[in-house]
Amino acid sequence: MTALAPASLAARISLSPDARLLAAVGLWVLAAAASVVLPALALAVVVAACALAGAVVLDFVLLLRTPRLALARRAPERLQVGSASQLAVEVSNPGMRRVVADLYDEVPRDLAFTDPTFPGVALEPGETKRLVYRVAPQVRGDRGFGPLASLARSPLGLLRRRVVAGAGESVRVLPDTSRFLPAEALSPKQVLASLGVKPARQRGEGTEFESLRDYVLGDDPRRIDWRATARRGRLVTRLHQHERNHTVMIALDASRLMGSHVGATQRTKLDTAVDAALALAWSALHAGDRVGLVVFDRERRLFLEPQSRRASLRAFVESLAPVQSRLVEADYRVLSASLLGRRQKRSLVVLLTDFAETDPDAIVTPVSLLARRHRVLLVALRDRRFDALDPRRARTRGDVEETGLYERIVLDDLLREREQTLARLRLAGIETLDLVSEEVTPSVLNRYLAMRHEG
Repeated sequence: MTALAPASLAARISLSPDARLLAAVGLWVLAAAASVVLPALALAVVVAACALAGAVVLDFVLLLRTPRLALARRAPERLQVGSASQLAVEVSNPGMRRVVADLYDEVPRDLAFTDPTFPGVALEPGETKRLVYRVAPQVRGDRGFGPLASLARSPLGLLRRRVVAGAGESVRVLPDTSRFLPAEALSPKQVLASLGVKPARQRGEGTEFESLRDYVLGDDPRRIDWRATARRGRLVTRLHQHERNHTVMIALDASRLMGSHVGATQRTKLDTAVDAALALAWSALHAGDRVGLVVFDRERRLFLEPQSRRASLRAFVESLAPVQSRLVEADYRVLSASLLGRRQKRSLVVLLTDFAETDPDAIVTPVSLLARRHRVLLVALRDRRFDALDPRRARTRGDVEETGLYERIVLDDLLREREQTLARLRLAGIETLDLVSEEVTPSVLNRYLAMRHEG
């Protein structure tokens, strides 16, 4: 574990009365009220007030002479969505007196449902303790922490010193890549199967040798391997797979519409698109293709040149982790200019976007221009509410019945415009997929594999 940035934790100190002092003051107030009825108690009340005030002053002086507790928050350099991780609070007592303190850490709600608390932590002189708690990140990106606070009792137990440190620190939460990033995920078939993909490789014409099999009637005689035939004593055919080194450009829309939540979860359409982009990058890199990335909204926010090494997937993960949607509209001319200005070789461009309420010409014209040079697959992330208009797509009867009349009218207009826009894109030679969030990753990978094997 490492200390979260910033490394040096600026602490803020404040004093507050302890429950013991409040109880003593409450008793004195009762005694003072009783002295109004019983004047004989007046002297005792005055003496008690002086004694209490003197004790508070003495405790205050002793507290000032006691070094404050040192606080630090420790965490892994990176966290991952869906993976439980351990964070720790380190507290040190540099003084010569035993200190008892309550510790509180304020963490984002998507990391932990409740803030970790550690009541009654006893620290001997010079002792350092590490208090561990677990988090389970649910949201990708840079997650900011609140203050880390300690409430330490004074030597006489009348006051409490509050030390606050670590506010404003953050930790980066990476997308969930557990299925295809670790070293143990070396079996492409198992990984793709876990993503719902059927990676049936098309054998036949191509330039890269794959395997041998017995000759069957109808095989091209030019594919006969005569050496293997001589060894086996029967005709053997060489099988080839399609050549590698295609170029795939993944275009990711990070505009306002991609920030809408998926169902009742904290995940957004952008999170779904990021997962699909990483899965596609992994699959393409494993297949030997070159993969690049562009993230845009009304301006280009990120551009990664195409890379071919499998280790390059780490660069995609690190680059996409902090990307969040912004409250601006998508400008597809930015995407078109970015790719047409850089990519001379014909590439497969996979565009992950949503264009509800968008002027059709604002997307059709620039993407059609892009399709003149590249092969474009546009993946539209559909809102689940559109399914309520089609009983065949609605998961339950309630999905249809819970949609009000006016909402159905609005959705019907939006759906009609959406289908018209998709039809115009297909007429321009652009392949399209219109998918809800849970269908995106497997459908994109299946379509990529099919397009790749088509040549």
